[in-house]
Formats: sequence, C-alpha cells, structure tokens
Amino acid sequence: MKFNFFALLTAFSFLIISCKPSVTTSKTPSGYEYSILTEGTGEGAKTDDYVFFTAKITGSDSVVINEIGEGPQMPSLQIPAEFAKGKEANPILEMLNGAKVGSVYKLVMPMDSFPQASPEMAKLKFMEYEIGVKKILNKEQYEKYQADQQAEMQAKAAANQEKLPAIEELVKTTLADYKAGKLETKATESGLKYYVVKAGEGANAMKSQSVTVNYYGTLMDGTMFDNSFQRGQSFPFTLGTGQVIKGWDEGIAQLNKGTKAFLFIPAALGYGEAGSPPVIPANSDLMFYVELEDITGK
Repeated sequence: MKFNFFALLTAFSFLIISCKPSVTTSKTPSGYEYSILTEGTGEGAKTDDYVFFTAKITGSDSVVINEIGEGPQMPSLQIPAEFAKGKEANPILEMLNGAKVGSVYKLVMPMDSFPQASPEMAKLKFMEYEIGVKKILNKEQYEKYQADQQAEMQAKAAANQEKLPAIEELVKTTLADYKAGKLETKATESGLKYYVVKAGEGANAMKSQSVTVNYYGTLMDGTMFDNSFQRGQSFPFTLGTGQVIKGWDEGIAQLNKGTKAFLFIPAALGYGEAGSPPVIPANSDLMFYVELEDITGK
C-alpha cells in the first residue's frame, strides 16, 4: 500500500497545532493586554488578599533583566478595594485581581510606560513580564506569615552575629596567607582571584538569578569597611545586572549554593579611581569573605 507522504505530513502538522494548549488573552482595566499561559486552580484572589508570585522580566532584546523565584525575596502584592487610575495604575496588580494559585501570565509593557526609565532601559522597545502565582494569603494568614518571617530573621541575625569573631580570625589569617603567597587561588581573565574555603552543591550562580550573600569586606591592609554579619542580615541581589561592583558579579558567578570563599578584587573591578569615600580610598584592591546562602530563579 502506498502512502501519500505530503498528505500524511499535513495531517500530522494539523494534529500538533490542534493539540497545543490554548493561550487566552485579556486586558487590564488600565488598558494593558496580557496572556494567560496557565489557568490556576482554587479560589481567586479577592480584596485584601496578598498574592505571592515569581517574576521573570525580559527586554525586547530577549535579554533577561531580572528573575525572582520562590524564597524569602519572593514579591507579593495586596489586592486593594479600589485600584489607582491613569498614570498611577499598576497593570500587574490589576492582572493579579482574581488570580488563582498556579496561574501564569505574560504582560508586555512598552517603554513609554516607564517615564523614569534609565538610559540603558530606554533603549528597549518593551519589557515582558512573566508572572507565576505561587500562593494567596488572606489578611490574617499574611500577618502570621510576617510574624513567622520576622522571628526567623531575628534567629538568623543572632546566629550570624555569633559567627563574627570566628570570621574575623579567618579573614585575618587568610589575608596573611594570601600576602605570603600561601593560598592556591584561582583566577579569571579579568584579574579576579578567588579561594574556596568550603565548596557548595549544585550549579554555579548564573546571570539574572537572585542570590543571597553574607559577606565581610576589607582593604588589603586588613581594615574592615563593611560586613553583613555584624548587621545580622544577608544581602540579596540579582546577579549580572550591575547592582553590585563588577568583582562581585564575576566572583559570585564562580560559586554555587553553600560555598564559602574569598574574593580578591582588583581596583578596576571594585570602586576604581574614585574609590568610595570615606571608607574605600581610590585605586583600592579589596578582599571579601563571602557565603553564598541561596540561589533562586532559572
């Protein structure tokens, strides 16, 4: 029996197309069109509810600008009784009104929607937001959640402060060993050097992922200029987006979750000729002890 190859191919192509999950579109009250990629389940978010969501923000050049996953830094918005109008309207908040857990949305916002966009962002035509709803809490549940988070942060802060004397001693001895040429450091092409005290697990942190870091920073003479352990609170930022000095963006990208390491950062990858008065002089090389606590986002 002979088969008509082209007829079979056409039928197969039609089958693929017909099996694709349908993507519906809607529009926010302020006029922004968005796509519903996945419809969630359960009761929809209502007035006074808090909606927790992940977010992936991509520019019109297909470069991921920011990605925030689940964890302590996961954003949330409360559904108001009345929504702002005009220039004050928040299309993401409007989109989340009635959202269900598991819903995934895609919203495209033209750059003229951002009157205070940076020169770098102003070059883009639009920004695309992919929003995934992870949980919805009513007011009472949210207050308990906040209290639990506060208690957890206080316990963590106390633990970090208790570690400070041991870290100060480790920094002192490691800096001395580095100056004496006793450390087997690794180096990048830019001149950054790093020394792993304890390796972590999993893949290295990547650009646009959210990372949480505890750190202790010194000048090369041992003078401490800043540390998160003393404050008792680790520092979150998005890797590779210029939120920190170049040495951090490059150095943290060499590490995976749980890693404890030292970064030896040349002035060109730190604060350069300007320094950061009054604590960091011009053309200062820097040393950071870092603990990469968490990595979130794809």
